[in-house]
Parts: sequence; structure tokens; C-alpha cells
Amino acid sequence: MPQNPFQGKQPLGVLYHTSVSRPDAVLALALLYGYEGKREARMTAIAVNDAGLDAAIFCDILVQFYTLRGGTPMNSNRFLPVGLEVTTPLPPSPLMLKGAVEKRDEKGAFVYSRTINRIADTSEVSAMIRNSLTGVPDKNAVMILSAPATGLDRALALQGTREYVAAKIKQLIVVETSAGKDPAALRRVLANWPTPVVFCPRSLGEAVLFPAASFENDFSWAAAHPVADAYRAFRKMPYDSETTDLAAAVFAV
Repeated sequence: MPQNPFQGKQPLGVLYHTSVSRPDAVLALALLYGYEGKREARMTAIAVNDAGLDAAIFCDILVQFYTLRGGTPMNSNRFLPVGLEVTTPLPPSPLMLKGAVEKRDEKGAFVYSRTINRIADTSEVSAMIRNSLTGVPDKNAVMILSAPATGLDRALALQGTREYVAAKIKQLIVVETSAGKDPAALRRVLANWPTPVVFCPRSLGEAVLFPAASFENDFSWAAAHPVADAYRAFRKMPYDSETTDLAAAVFAV
């Protein structure tokens, strides 16, 4: 069993499937790392689907940023897998991530550390889902699906994975954003999922907005912050973002 960096009882594990294509997805990642910093949750894995390599690099940048630079000692030296659902050709990467991924200092070095630079540096999603649950106590993880269900569908098709998921994951939260972009895969996942399923409607995220004023306060603690870079790049500032993935993350934890 992998060493538990949290000591004692493990907090809730969170597996997050995302395309990182909207500000609420970026904010949800920041929120989940905030929960981890308070020992209220533990990021277990991130699966990127329906997005290009920059999306996986951005997620990896956040791993390094929150656990090594902005995080607490309990999080350091902990490997968090980032999976990428690989298709030919790869979908384009969300434009809002470009600034953070390519940001360089005056010497030309990347401002944000990363361990992913090519597809071979990412994890294969279907195998990662099962492997990332190793060491998680029974019924002590949740999964948030806010991306096409392609990789999750393939994972459930692997022998023994459904039984493993049933033992480890207490519920699946399906976000009504891009989860339905592969409807056949989503139908199979819902038909085969062995634990309760909760739906998070996009209307909720559109009704409860994340205020631009809060954004300026929440991310000003770092001179350079990848979440702030992505949020500012999505739309002309100031703007209030929908919170669909944020709502799913709050409910999950």
C-alpha cells in the first residue's frame, strides 16, 4: 500500500475527469487542492478527456504548484497521476490554458514547473483509474465526471474494474457540461456503474456565479498563479464565471 502522506485516517479521495475547457473547471481544481491543504480531501487522480496535451500539462502544473510551491509539507513528494485520453488526432487544447503553459521568465525558462512535456509522460486513463485507487480505503473515494465518458467507459470494460470501483468509490457525480459529448459511452457507464450516481445540472452553475471581485482576492497571494492566468485568458475581465464544476466539487467533498 502506498505511504499515506496525510497520517492517520485518509481523507476522501477525489478522481476528477475534466476537459479543463471552462473557468469553473480551473476553479474546481483550485478548490479541490484547497480541500487537500485542509486535509478534507485528497486528490487521487486527474483524467483529461476531449482536450489536447496542453490540458494535461496544465493539470500537472497545478500538481506542482499546489503540492510543491504553494502547498503544505504533507503534500510534498507525492505522485499524482494525470491521465490523457489519446485520440488521433488529439483535440485542440483550450486556448485559455496557453498563457500559463507557455509562460516564461526573463531568462526564457518556464515560470511553472511541470513533469509532463509529451504524451508519453501522461498516464493511460483506463488503467490509471484502477491503479489510482490502490491504497484507498473502501468507500472512501468519489468520482467527478465533467468530460466525455470515453475513458471511464473503457475502464469499466476492463476485467475486474467494476468490482474494484464498487468497493472503493461511494458515488459518481456527473456534471451536465461535456459529459454527454460521447452519449453512447455515457449510457454504458450509467448502465454499468455499481454505486449511486448524482447529476449536477448546468443550470445550477449558471444560477450561482463566481464573482470577479472574489477572484481578485483569492488568487493574489502569488505573484504568478496558473489558475489566475487561465481565468483571465478565458474572457475579458472582469467577469463572473459559472460554477457547475465548483458545485460538483463542493458536493463531492
